[in-house]
Amino acid sequence: MTTKELLKRYLLRQKGRIVLSFLSVLVFLLAQLSQPLLVGSSLDAVGRIQDGVFLLDVDSRLLVLYLSLALALAILGVIFDYLFEYSIGVLTQNVVKEIRDDVFRKLMAVPIRTIDERKHGDLLQLEIQDVENISTGLASVFKQLVQGVLSILITIAMMFTVNWILALSVILLSPLSLFASRFVATFSHRHFKSQSALMSDLNALSLEAVGNLETLQSLEYEERSAEEFERRDERLRREGKVAQFAASWTNPTTRFVNNTIYAIVGIAGIVMILYTASVPLLSMTMGKLTSFLSYTNEYTKPFNEISSVFAEFETARFSFHRVRDFLSSPEDVDEGRKDLSGPIEDIAFDHLTFAYEEGQSLIEDFCQVVHRGEKVAIVGPTGAGKTTLINLLMRFYDPVSGAIEFNGVDSREIPKKQLRSNFGMVLQDTWIFSGTIRENVRYARPESSDEEVEEACRAAHADAFIRTLPHGYDTFVSGKGGLSEGERQLLTIARVMLAKPDVVILDEATSNVDTRTEKLITDGFDRILVGKTSIVIAHRLSTIQKADLILVLKDGNVIEKGTHESLLRLHGFYYDLYTSQFR
Repeated sequence: MTTKELLKRYLLRQKGRIVLSFLSVLVFLLAQLSQPLLVGSSLDAVGRIQDGVFLLDVDSRLLVLYLSLALALAILGVIFDYLFEYSIGVLTQNVVKEIRDDVFRKLMAVPIRTIDERKHGDLLQLEIQDVENISTGLASVFKQLVQGVLSILITIAMMFTVNWILALSVILLSPLSLFASRFVATFSHRHFKSQSALMSDLNALSLEAVGNLETLQSLEYEERSAEEFERRDERLRREGKVAQFAASWTNPTTRFVNNTIYAIVGIAGIVMILYTASVPLLSMTMGKLTSFLSYTNEYTKPFNEISSVFAEFETARFSFHRVRDFLSSPEDVDEGRKDLSGPIEDIAFDHLTFAYEEGQSLIEDFCQVVHRGEKVAIVGPTGAGKTTLINLLMRFYDPVSGAIEFNGVDSREIPKKQLRSNFGMVLQDTWIFSGTIRENVRYARPESSDEEVEEACRAAHADAFIRTLPHGYDTFVSGKGGLSEGERQLLTIARVMLAKPDVVILDEATSNVDTRTEKLITDGFDRILVGKTSIVIAHRLSTIQKADLILVLKDGNVIEKGTHESLLRLHGFYYDLYTSQFR
C-alpha cells in the first residue's frame, strides 16, 4: 500500500468531519474574500478620478450598504473560521488516534523476529515521536492545504470579476513562486530523511542508557556514554541545521517572488487608471485597483503559508513513510488449524534443527521426548541454545527443519494462541506494569478472585512482603519502582501459579532471589507442579537436582542426558559444570 493510499484510508473514515470542514472554510473564505470587493466599491462610492484628479462625489446610501455588508460578512467569517479550526482539530486527533492504535496493534502482531532485529528505541520513536510528527503535520499542513486551495480558486474568480487582464497577468506570473519553492524542497528532501534516521539512532542509544543506568554507573561508564550521546547528537544537530536552513529559504523565496508580482500589478493598475479615458479596454477605477491589490495579496498568501509549514510537512511526511513501512511489514503468520485436544501429555522434539541466520545452525538434529509430569532441566554454557529451545516451544520462532510435536501434532499445525495458553513462563527478566500488586498478579487470569490471587502469592512466598507494603495488595507499583528485583520476580512467579498451566517454563526464574527464598519457591513449585510438565533452564545446578531429566546442551547438541546422579557418575561435561560451582 502506498503512502497516499494509506492516508486516504484514514481520511475516508472521517468523511463527516471533512465535509463539515469543507463547508465551514468555504463560507469563511466567501465571507472574507467578498470584503475587498465591498471596500473597493465603497471607495468608488466616495468619489472618482477624472483627468488625473480625485473628485469627491459621495453616494451615502451605497456607502452605508457596502460597509454594513462588509461588517456582517466579517462577523460571519469569524464564526465559520472557528468551526473550521475546531473541525480540523477534531479530525486530526481522530486520524492520529487511529494511526497510533494501528501501530500498537501491529507491534503486537509482528513476529518476535521483527522485534529482535529492530532497535527498541526505533520502535519507541515510531509509536510516540513519529505519530506526534504526523499529528503536527496534519494539523498545520492539512489546514493550509484545504484553506489555501479554496482561497486560490475563490480569489481567481474575484479577480476576474474586477479585471480580467490583471487576473491573467497574476496567474501567468504565479508559477515563479512554485518553481522557487520546488527548487528549495528538492535540496532539503535528503537532509530531512537523514535527520529522521539520526533521530531514531539517538533515541535507541538514550533508551539503552536509561534502561541500564545502574550498570553504566557501576562500571563508571557515564562519561563515555555521555560523550557517545553528544557525538551522535552533534551529527543530528548538524544535519537538522542544514535541513531547517534549507526549509527556511522556502518562505522568504516565495514571499520575494509574490511581492514582486504585487508591485508589478500595482504599477500596471496605475497605468490603466491613467489611460482609462483614452483606452476603454483598460478601464480601471481607484476602488477596483484597491480591491484587486487586496486579491493579489490574498492570492499569493496561501503559497506563503504553505511554504511556511514546509519543515513540518517534510518531517510529517518522513514519519508517515516510516509508519507506512512498519504497518506494511509481515505479521506473525499462524497457519494452525488442528485443535490440541486435552492437556499436553507429551512433547516430542523430532530431529529439530534451527538457525537465526541462514547457514549458522544453533540447534542441530535434536531429538527428545518429554512426558507429562516430568521435570526437565536444560543446562549448558552461554550460547548453547537453551533459550532458543524455549522460543521454539512457544512458537516465537519455527524450526528450519524437523518438528516439535504436542500429543503427536506438529506445533506448526496448532493455532499459536491455543498452544501458548497451555504454557506458563517465568523469565529472568521480570515485567511489572504500572498498577496495583493485585492487578499485576491477576494479569495471568483476569477472571480470578481476590482469594485465588492471594493463594497464588502465598504459594510463591510473596504474601509476606506484600502485607508489609503501605496498602498491601492494593499498593501501586511500576516498572522498576517500589519493589526490589527479587520481589518483582516473586510476583511474576505468582502469576504463573495463578494461571496453573499444563507446562511451566522457568528460565532462571529464581536468579534474583536469595538462597533461602529460592528454596521456598522451589518447594512451592514442587507442590503446584504435581502432574504437570516443567522445563527449567538453570545456571545454578543445585536447583535442579530433583529433575527427572537433565539435558546438557553444547553447540546446539545434546551431549549428555540423565538424572543428576547418573550424570555425576559419568564424570563428563555436566560433572565439570556442577563441581566448578562448589570449588
